[in-house]
Amino acid sequence: MESASPTAAPASASESPLVSVLVRSIDRPMLDEALASIALQTWPRIEVVVVAARPGHRELPARCGPFDLRLVPADAPLQRSAAANRALDHARGDYLLFLDDDDWLMPGHIARLADVLRKQPKARVAYTGVALVNAAGEPMGQAMDLPFDGVRQLAGNITPIHAVLFERALCQGPASARFDEQVDHYEDWDFWLQLARRSTFVHLPGVSAFYRVHDSSGVHADSGPQSAAAATIFDKWQGYWTKEQRGRLMERAWAADDLQRTLAAAQAAVADLQRVTADQHTILARQSTTLAEQQATIARQQGAIDHQLATLHEQAWQASRLLAQSETQAAELARRDAQVADLLGSTSWKITAPLRRLSGALKRR
Repeated sequence: MESASPTAAPASASESPLVSVLVRSIDRPMLDEALASIALQTWPRIEVVVVAARPGHRELPARCGPFDLRLVPADAPLQRSAAANRALDHARGDYLLFLDDDDWLMPGHIARLADVLRKQPKARVAYTGVALVNAAGEPMGQAMDLPFDGVRQLAGNITPIHAVLFERALCQGPASARFDEQVDHYEDWDFWLQLARRSTFVHLPGVSAFYRVHDSSGVHADSGPQSAAAATIFDKWQGYWTKEQRGRLMERAWAADDLQRTLAAAQAAVADLQRVTADQHTILARQSTTLAEQQATIARQQGAIDHQLATLHEQAWQASRLLAQSETQAAELARRDAQVADLLGSTSWKITAPLRRLSGALKRR
C-alpha cells in the first residue's frame, strides 16, 4: 500500500486555521496511542477535545504534546451520535476532524487535509486514505482510499470517520449538519450524506491514518448493505434522492450483471494468459538450460582450439628458428665454396701444381 508523504505546514501558527480534533472516548487503553498520534501532527494549530462517552473517565493532562487538550466529562453514558454532537458543541476550530480512541493518525495527516481546504476556498470537505489494521495494530493489507462518488455514497459508507476534515461552519446555523441521535450505527455515513448536500468532497489520494478492526468496537457485528443498520440509513435517505440519483442507482443496478459477466470474462482471460505465460516460462527455462549447455560446449571447444593454436604457434616459431639456422649454415657453405673456387682459380695454385703431384708420388713410394 502506498503511504502519503507529509505536506509542509504553513510558515507560522498565526497564519494557520485552528483544527479541532474531536475524540469520542470510552477510556480504552488505546486512547494513549490515539493522543500520541495527535501530539506528533505537523500542523501547528490544533486543539484536542476528548468527549467522555461514559462517566468516570480518567483524568487527562491539559496538553497533548504541543497542543491544548480539554476533557468533556459525562454524567451518563452517551451513544456514539450523542458523543459526536457534544464534541461539535465544544469545538472552537475552523476545521474539524473526528478520531475515535482506538484509531490513530500519521504525523502529516491533518497538514495534508488542512492544506487542501486552506488553498482551495471552494473545498469545504476533504478526505484521504485510511489503512485497515487488526486488533493488534498489524496491517491487514487493505485500505479505504476511493475517489469520491456521490452515487456510491448513497449505497454505502465510503470512508472511516477520521479520514475527513471539514469546515465547522457546515455544522452551524439553522441548516447545520448534525449527527442523528436516532442513528447509532453508520452515524458517520449519515453525517457524510448531510455534508454532501452542502459541499462537494475533495479526495486526496494516499494513506495517512489507520482504522482498527476489532470486535470490541461494536460496529462490525451489524454491517454491510443488507444489515439492519444500513436499512435504517436507506429508509431515512431514499426520500431525499433526486431523480438523477435514482436513475444512476438504477443504471448501476441493471449494469451489475453485465459488469459481473465482463469481470468474469476478464478474469478467465487473465487466467488463460497466466497459464500461457507459465508455459512460456517453462519453455524459456528449458531453452536457457540448453543454451547454457551449448555455451559450455563452445567454451570447451574454444579452449581446445586455443591450445592447438598455441601449439602451432610454438611449432611455427621452432621452424622459423631452424630455417634461420639453415640459412646461416648455407651462407657459410657458400662463402667457403667461393673461397675454394677463388683458391683453385688462383695463379699460385696453378704454379704449385707440379709440386703437389711430386709430393703425391713420393707418398705412394
